[in-house]
Amino acid sequence: MSMQITSVVQLPPADSGLQNSIVRLHNLNVDSKRKDRNKFFRREAVLIRNRETGASILRYVMGTPGGISIKKCEAGLDYDAVEVLGVRFKRQVNLEIKRASAFQVYRWFWKHPDLNVRISIRLGITGGVLGVLGFSVGLYPFLHL
Repeated sequence: MSMQITSVVQLPPADSGLQNSIVRLHNLNVDSKRKDRNKFFRREAVLIRNRETGASILRYVMGTPGGISIKKCEAGLDYDAVEVLGVRFKRQVNLEIKRASAFQVYRWFWKHPDLNVRISIRLGITGGVLGVLGFSVGLYPFLHL
């Protein structure tokens, strides 16, 4: 699933910031029941890429509430996302939104701007690798009897 975005709308302060990390799309582009693969799922991780500069950012999809007007080919982004992508609000943009792979999600959290998130994912992955390594070392004597 890929979608072309031609304009960006500014999200209100309640939807902005690293604690939310969301992109708001028109409700026709969002499937909350997770059945239609031709639409994005609510709370699904997506990669937003500026086709002109190559800059990209990861956000979670949300629909449009009653207070914001977003057209079918528009996306609602916060100030930080707009700065990273190098675009401006209410101007013609060339953005592509597509589903993020598991590798892209882990890579995003590995380099996340928030130190707490960055440290937790690094500790989690390191612990997983060390656990597999320890399990392998523990099995070694049983395999070479």
